[in-house]
Order: sequence, then structure tokens, then C-alpha cells
Amino acid sequence: MVLILADTPRDGEAIRRAAGGTARVVESTPELTDHGASADCLIIACRRRFPGDRVQLLREVARTLPWVPLILVTDREAGAARLLRDLPVSAVVWFSDLEAHLQPRIELARGTATLWHMAESFRRSAAPPALRRALIHSLRRATSRPVLTVRQLALAVGRSPVTLFQQFGALARGRTTLNRFLSALLLFRAHQLRETGLSWKAVCERLGVRRDTLNRKAKAWPGRSLTDLERMNSEELLLTLTADHLRPLFDPALPGAGGRHPPPTAPPGTDTAPSAGPPAPPDPPN
Repeated sequence: MVLILADTPRDGEAIRRAAGGTARVVESTPELTDHGASADCLIIACRRRFPGDRVQLLREVARTLPWVPLILVTDREAGAARLLRDLPVSAVVWFSDLEAHLQPRIELARGTATLWHMAESFRRSAAPPALRRALIHSLRRATSRPVLTVRQLALAVGRSPVTLFQQFGALARGRTTLNRFLSALLLFRAHQLRETGLSWKAVCERLGVRRDTLNRKAKAWPGRSLTDLERMNSEELLLTLTADHLRPLFDPALPGAGGRHPPPTAPPGTDTAPSAGPPAPPDPPN
């Protein structure tokens, strides 16, 4: 279900038609926040300059419902671009582009929600507490600005990078590594941003990574250049991410998980690119 809050009934109906599916217009802010926890996506719309109450609402929704994707629909104007840099939204769509861009943005935003749900799944998992906290943090951060290195992750959760690296390796049993896992999350977020229309240069600036580094990571996984990565749709990339880097953590005993590929023993480096040998093989056919 997609919930829509707009300034006028006319705007709300236009957004509902463009969103399609189970989209529903709500009449008030309390109605949006009361039902937002069970929504697939929230859309807040406002015209021209953002009133203070709308900015406050966007920040409040992002704080209290961080797992629900939030899309802003507004007018295209020069001042909006500067303000939008500081707003915690999953995507922005101009009123003039509703028909062409809203549905693709909703699908992209749902991909972000999947990462939040994965994080909650790890909260209930049997992974060691230190690793569980690190995985939850990395998945949540992947919805905005992903963690770039094992050391950065370790610092954020107050744990030793060697401990996290070894615990991850033991859980995955050689099917992936913590370095590769973080690289995959970075590439997934980069792909999301690219699909919103940002150039690769702008994507790299937002994520704090060099383009040649991002391109090198993409060639390591999923085995494509950035140009080829653009040709993958978000659903295909999410399925690949799940199969190669998430599924092994939930079910490491799948055929081929143990024995053939021993757990990595090299200490984590400062870069999330694969550094402990060739990339782990993809999941075997079911």
C-alpha cells in the first residue's frame, strides 16, 4: 500500500493515478503517521517553497518510520535542488514528471525497504551479537550512504575489524566475505541513485567514492562495468545481491556452502574490494 499526503485533493488524485496499484490519498498528517508503519511507501507532496511544517514532517517521518520509503513530490525550481540535499527522502519526483517517473521511483524505494526488512531479520538471527549489530548497521546505512570499509564499520559499532571479519567468514563459510558484502551494498545503492537520473559523477560524490573505485568494484561483483550495470533493473540486482551475499548468511548450509571454499583468513583491508583471492562463486542451481 502507498499512502499519499498532498496540499490539495487535485494534487493527491494526480499522484494516486500516477502511482497506480493500491495507492491511497490520506486527508491529514495524523492519518499518514498512524498508518505509515504498514505502508510499502509514503508520498508527501507540496508546491513551490517548502513550508516549515512540511520540512518538519519529512524529518519526523524519516526518524520514526525509517524502514518505510519516503518520496517527495514537488515543483521543479532552482531553490528546491539546494534544499533537497538536506532532506531525508528516498527519492524526489517533480509534478511535471509524475506519469513518467513516479512508478519507477516507487519500485526503487521498495528496494530500500527490503534492506530494512533484511536488517530486522538479522536482529532475530542467531549470528554472534557483535556481527549481528554490524550487519544491521551496514544494511540500514545502505539505504542512504553505505559503509565503505570494514574498519569504518567496526568503528561505527565499536568492535574489532578482525573480529567482525572472522565472525562473518565463519557464518558465510566462504561463500562471500565481509569486504564483498559491503561492496555489494555500495553498488546496490549506487545503482539506485543512478536510476533516479543522477550522473555517475554525482553518484560518486554523494557516496564519497571515486568513480574508478566504483567501476572496479562493479567488475568484481556483479561482474559488469558501470555502463553495463546501468542495463540491469533494480529487481534483478536485488535478487543477485540476495543470492550472492545475503542468502548465505541466513542459510550457510546450502549445497556447496561448506568444504569447497574455506573461510577467508586474510585480515580486512581498508578497501571493500575483494582482496582475499578471487570472488566467491555464485549460488549453485537449485
